[in-house]
Amino acid sequence: MLDFGTVDRLPGGLPQTIGDSLRMTLEGNAEAVYDLLREAGFVKESIELAPDAVLDYLLPIIEPAEVEEFTFTRGWLRTQAARIADPRSPAHQLGKQMNLPPSYLLIHRVTLSTIGVLCQLGATVRLRDELESWLPGFLAEDEPAEGEQEGCEQERPQQGKSAQGKPAQEGAAVEA
Repeated sequence: MLDFGTVDRLPGGLPQTIGDSLRMTLEGNAEAVYDLLREAGFVKESIELAPDAVLDYLLPIIEPAEVEEFTFTRGWLRTQAARIADPRSPAHQLGKQMNLPPSYLLIHRVTLSTIGVLCQLGATVRLRDELESWLPGFLAEDEPAEGEQEGCEQERPQQGKSAQGKPAQEGAAVEA
């Protein structure tokens, strides 16, 4: 991952915790999401939060992953920012009690920057397709079976091909 000169090596791709928690949030599994976020350090041991409140906090942010196609807009981004930044909102109060583990800081920055660019462009994206192709844990079958070693690399599309296996367009960015 490269972010304006800041580098982080993610040889196995993004952490499976992200895919697992995103999938479980979309499934509405509040208890499992809360337990996973606590285990990963997003909720400190000294903090007690209501699992349903955590789910309510996350669901609006992951709206683009719920649908087949999502058009990112400045208005959508403003709504999300206002919801989280307004000190009177329950989302703001809950967000202040959560923690961003240092190992996720660069991932968070790159994700938010990418969302900002998509909103500026008014881009319509099939985000769910990309998550299914690239994010370990997003699909339930990505979970390691009992006895399998955690952290095994997921098969990725070949270089020069899109996530759907089509040849990349000339000059298009290709994820590898």
